[in-house]
Amino acid sequence: MTAAGTTVPPPAVVVVVRRPALLRSAAALMTSTVASAALGFVFWVVAARWFAPEAVGRASAAVSAMTLLAGLAQLNLINLYARFLPGAGRHTRPLVLTGYAASAAMSLLLSGGFLALGMGTGIIGPAPTQRLFFVAAVVGTAIFFITDGVLTALRRAGSVPAKNVIASTAKVALLPLLAGTAAGDGMLVAWSVPMLATMLGVNWWVLARLAPAHARTAPAAPAPARRELLGFASAEYVNGLLTNAVAYLPPVLVASVLGATASAYFYIPWVIGVAGSTLLWNVVTSFVVTASSDAAAARAHVDRAVLLVAAVVLPGAAVLAGAAGPLLRLLGGQYAAEGADTLRLIGLSLPFTGVILLYCAFAMMEKRMWPVVTVQSVGIAAFLLVSWVGLPRVGIIAPAAALCMAQAAVAIVLLPGLIRRYRATGDVTNAPAWARRTAESETVTADTGGAG
Repeated sequence: MTAAGTTVPPPAVVVVVRRPALLRSAAALMTSTVASAALGFVFWVVAARWFAPEAVGRASAAVSAMTLLAGLAQLNLINLYARFLPGAGRHTRPLVLTGYAASAAMSLLLSGGFLALGMGTGIIGPAPTQRLFFVAAVVGTAIFFITDGVLTALRRAGSVPAKNVIASTAKVALLPLLAGTAAGDGMLVAWSVPMLATMLGVNWWVLARLAPAHARTAPAAPAPARRELLGFASAEYVNGLLTNAVAYLPPVLVASVLGATASAYFYIPWVIGVAGSTLLWNVVTSFVVTASSDAAAARAHVDRAVLLVAAVVLPGAAVLAGAAGPLLRLLGGQYAAEGADTLRLIGLSLPFTGVILLYCAFAMMEKRMWPVVTVQSVGIAAFLLVSWVGLPRVGIIAPAAALCMAQAAVAIVLLPGLIRRYRATGDVTNAPAWARRTAESETVTADTGGAG
């Protein structure tokens, strides 16, 4: 009760200010990608100094085959975890373990089939131990990939750079120690063993500590309908197949058509291009994780994502197009002479890739991936066909030229839809369902101090 005439002070309102979680997450993932790519580049520079181009080409083809199979076997669970794991609650640990088990089973199936069909002939040794090591490396690499998505979804994106830098640094350190072994085996072992060890250590932490803590503290969203989850997962898997085919199949094609030496000259420019695309996926993943748990700030998250994509593609395209020669000259004059034009074309494709991945970000939030998968399928089929036909005629520049043309065509098709979706997030009354404000998301904490 207050006495008559007493003025009660108004409530002190404290507005909860949302920190730019998307920026923190994206910065951590992009730091991881840049550091891993730089250390990967150092790995192949050291390999080029220690081994002949033919040996480097054989090892790079083996690594490409391993990462291609692992990329297919990881079932694109990174995006599924980004969309559903933040609200998984008590289902967090089972969801993670189920994904790992499914990926491991697919890894065994794909790598076993790859070897049984003789597709590893010439790049994987015939001894049983060599083949078993290759299969184990595929399983470990698939789970290593997925772990980045799990850490990001559990709001531990800051741990991703440490994980990947430790593994990449150990690869470089091991390489000289294994130089006395058979050239291809030494490079493959140096590449794989640190990744396997890091994967096991980090996942002990994830399953024993992070997942139980997330289950206790994170609010559980309503479980998605099985049809919705399976539809999203199946579309994402097909999308993952397409993405990984573009990322990892071209070096294998080059090795098959033009031989190991040409593969060595092609591999480094292609890996640099894949790193650029991965940077863009870092932005998309961070956007999906953040927007999935903070729909009220949808437009702010979208604007940050667009700015981050622009910050990658514009300087990235300029640097790769302008400095391709000097960059590749670090490996040797022949690498620059053979691969500079390939790297330039890969750089010019980055802006188109940025448009495509921004569209994918909206499609993931809408849980409607099939339309974009359909469009990308046509573009990627054309890319692979032109690459295959062009390799014998124009050499290693063929996949880069095909990539630039295919990405441009897909980006042109998707751009009008991307613009419509971007504008919709700023429309308060007609915003898409995932971006609508809710009473719960506009939390304001009031402190009602009274005069006694």
